[in-house]
Amino acid sequence: MVLVALGLAACQTAAPVPKDKFYRLEAAPSTAAARAILKEAIYVAPLRAEGPYAERAMLYVQASQPRELQQYHYHHWSEPPSVLVQEHLRASLETMGLAPRVTDSASGGGVGYVLNARVLRLEKITDAGGGRAVVSLQIALQRKKPAELLLERTFVEEEVIKDDTQHGYAIATEVALKKIYVRLAEDLKSLP
Repeated sequence: MVLVALGLAACQTAAPVPKDKFYRLEAAPSTAAARAILKEAIYVAPLRAEGPYAERAMLYVQASQPRELQQYHYHHWSEPPSVLVQEHLRASLETMGLAPRVTDSASGGGVGYVLNARVLRLEKITDAGGGRAVVSLQIALQRKKPAELLLERTFVEEEVIKDDTQHGYAIATEVALKKIYVRLAEDLKSLP
């Protein structure tokens, strides 16, 4: 009986379980190109992601152990990174005015290009001095007719996290993604 009472007393003094928190990405307004770089619409296909990048968990790496990928408890992306980044990419390219239309719907006419991408890294690097958001995307752009691969490249960007919180990490991830999109736009300008 005494053990049961002690067990119940211990349960009452335990700290409450933290609440799950969910984070999303928002496409920030961007300066539109003076003239669309591509003449036809772009279809942003569903992104690929494997392993832990296919889940909603927010991932981190300690700078002292760069090969050990870990998950945060109670902090998650609102959607798997492939879904989050696809919508962020679509909305950002549309805002940038790279094409007359940017869509994530496979149906519909006027689509002249298909953009395929894969999430290679979407994580936070932690160290004594704070943290950095690291994003790596493999992107391929194809012309539909005639079928032709126009661009295939891996982009990697890091952004310092201004405040060492998960919200700050989400914002730094948005900034890193935007840098990738700017570099993609520069590459598209050099296409024949």
